[in-house]
Amino acid sequence: MAVIIAFGVHPHQVESGMGGTILKLTEATHQVTIIDLTSGRNLNNHPSEFLKKEAIKSSRILGIDERITLDYQYSELENRQEIRGEISDMYQNIYPDIVFIPYPAHEKPEIKTVAEICYSSLSNLRQINHNFLKSKIFYYFASPVNYFQKPSFIIDIGKEIEMKVEALKCYESQFGKNIQNSPLFENILSLNRYYGMLIGQKFGESFISKEPLEIKNIEFAI
Repeated sequence: MAVIIAFGVHPHQVESGMGGTILKLTEATHQVTIIDLTSGRNLNNHPSEFLKKEAIKSSRILGIDERITLDYQYSELENRQEIRGEISDMYQNIYPDIVFIPYPAHEKPEIKTVAEICYSSLSNLRQINHNFLKSKIFYYFASPVNYFQKPSFIIDIGKEIEMKVEALKCYESQFGKNIQNSPLFENILSLNRYYGMLIGQKFGESFISKEPLEIKNIEFAI
């Protein structure tokens, strides 16, 4: 069993970028924790507590072990010692085998900041405790504008796409009551279709690794 952390700027970001992969991981009984650094913007005049309740419903569908919301405001998201220290404490408490971080899109400054915080916190720990060198870091695409980035690998989520949609439906404050009419939802689904097409499947989610990937058995690449 692998121990996994998936970071997001706000609730529904992890679901949007890698919800199918999360479902695949929990189905295989891996331990998954989602950490949202903020409780989200007050979109459509909904308070942040409303979004938290939606996140709880979505988490149940995903089957994750735990979801943590740090409640930072967007204006407070800076790569500073206080936030890095809190993330470092979580790394040490959970001791992950794999860390998923949103890809640092230049179009979304808050995503870039969170990516820097999560990466630098783990990098600092690696200098103190070499056991954290085993923690693999993968970036997921948290925003549809990143579709042009070349992925390191793509995961087939054809079997998980319906449950991913159910998890996204929990976020009425973001997608509306009829998710099919949401341009944001259509962008997410189109991106999943695009990456699925690249591997000859119906739907896929893509990831980037800045470090070389080790393949112990060539059969996994066939």
